[in-house]
Amino acid sequence: MRTVLSSPGRCLAVLLTSCALLWTSWQIPAWYRLGSADAATLAMLVQLWQQPILVVGLLVVANAVVLYHATLLLALPAAPASLLDRPSYLADFVFWLCIVFHLSSLLLLLLLGGGWLRLNPLAP
Repeated sequence: MRTVLSSPGRCLAVLLTSCALLWTSWQIPAWYRLGSADAATLAMLVQLWQQPILVVGLLVVANAVVLYHATLLLALPAAPASLLDRPSYLADFVFWLCIVFHLSSLLLLLLLGGGWLRLNPLAP
């Protein structure tokens, strides 16, 4: 049963879903801008939606989900003999994609915390 849960396809689906949800949440103010000309409301929406605490919380939750449902399942085998049974190139590729996701999220958090990256994507 555990080998079905730790399949590379399912782990890749978790990773892609997390990335898609992060991207969608980041694009909400830009979608509002497409249908409205009210600059004050747009600025309020950007300040509300892209608060540092909210962005950090979303990144932490996304990293926890990817870690628990993808990275650890690929890193830790169900049984010692299962390492010999699976085609390792596909699982290893998805595992390294998960590692890149975790490292890029950490870099983004460091850039935000250091003040080197602004959160407002709608600024001129």
